[in-house]
Amino acid sequence: MKRNIIVFLISQLVIVISAYSVYEKISLLGYINASFFVSGFLLFIGGIVFVVRTGFFDFFMKSSRKVFARKDQREAIESMRAPSEVLSASPTWLFLAGMPTFILMLVALVLYYL
Repeated sequence: MKRNIIVFLISQLVIVISAYSVYEKISLLGYINASFFVSGFLLFIGGIVFVVRTGFFDFFMKSSRKVFARKDQREAIESMRAPSEVLSASPTWLFLAGMPTFILMLVALVLYYL
């Protein structure tokens, strides 16, 4: 829990710094734009890690390795691990850091249009 809060605070710091560096002042619109990119990046990378870890690409990778391999490499191809076995990172902390940032961006967007 403490690690998630630290990642969230770091993402907020990145948002404020990037909004200030682009707009040369801290404004609600700058915060909305920067938080959209930061939360989108965190959620996108978390989604990619989730999809790879579920084994979705295992069949695709195995079949493409077989198709494009030479005959003398067949044994080496068979012994390669699947992408879901190689990736050990958990997407949970990316989602737990990206979702609150995205929700704060939505709240700021509602406040901007009110």
